[in-house]
Amino acid sequence: MDIIFDWKDYSEKYSEITEALLDETAIKNTGCDEGFHTFYSYWLEEEYTKLNKNFWCKLAFKGDELIGVICLGLSPTDEFTIMEIIVTPNIRNQGYGSKMLLELLKNAYNIIGVEITLAKAVVFPNNIASQKAFEKAGFVFTGAHPDGDALYYEYMK
Repeated sequence: MDIIFDWKDYSEKYSEITEALLDETAIKNTGCDEGFHTFYSYWLEEEYTKLNKNFWCKLAFKGDELIGVICLGLSPTDEFTIMEIIVTPNIRNQGYGSKMLLELLKNAYNIIGVEITLAKAVVFPNNIASQKAFEKAGFVFTGAHPDGDALYYEYMK
């Protein structure tokens, strides 16, 4: 698969454009209700987090346009977790979420420096767009949390 996006590491210089991703829908469906930079900073402050070793936040651009952001973590057992994926509000529901995921999965070594062979994601049950994006990217539904507030997905290369 060819790389169609220009992938950049998130940094504070991108905070204004990433905060603009957080409309009402994104806040409802992510862990970024206090802002994207707050989410990012929280994970950076964890003692085990090593930026670009076991934690990545990548911005996907097409030309000068921000398509979205994906954050992922890597466990000591080489299992990736897609922590957040947020698409720019005015281009949601046009397949960009699944395109970003597919490109990241297929070209992980070129984008983050590590191959992805196993990845997991947790999606809110009412977030149908994310469920479809993960499924289009090759993730399969593996179950739901017993209290019904989360759905689990897994990708295996």
